[in-house]
Amino acid sequence: MQVFQQNIFGGEDEIISTVPVIVLKHKEKEGRYLAADIEVADFSDPDGDITMDDIQDAFIIVRNDHQKPGPEDVEEVRLLSEAHKRGMIEKYGDKAVVSYDVTEWLKTYEPVNIDMPVDKFNLACEVNGWEPVKTY
Repeated sequence: MQVFQQNIFGGEDEIISTVPVIVLKHKEKEGRYLAADIEVADFSDPDGDITMDDIQDAFIIVRNDHQKPGPEDVEEVRLLSEAHKRGMIEKYGDKAVVSYDVTEWLKTYEPVNIDMPVDKFNLACEVNGWEPVKTY
């Protein structure tokens, strides 16, 4: 699929077929990625990790400007999760259950850049409430 992205600054429209994102690949399992949540987990995998066939269901790091995300974007998400964790512990104490813990995830998963097909990216946008890439 090719998508025409209109250039609002008067230049030529660009044709894009993928969106650069980061997903978290399991370090010890070939072709398995961290699912965004339990509702999209692959129950044929003991950890619920998904495959590239369902990559729209992965935990995705994407930049608003659709430029290639890098280590600084992973760090930003990690810091957000640390703030969330602190808030949960403040509210519920040391026994708080915190599943959104990127620091823990990075012990098992490694961030990898992929070019996600626009159709799969737009499916992820629907679920996450993000602005999809416009198709014309």
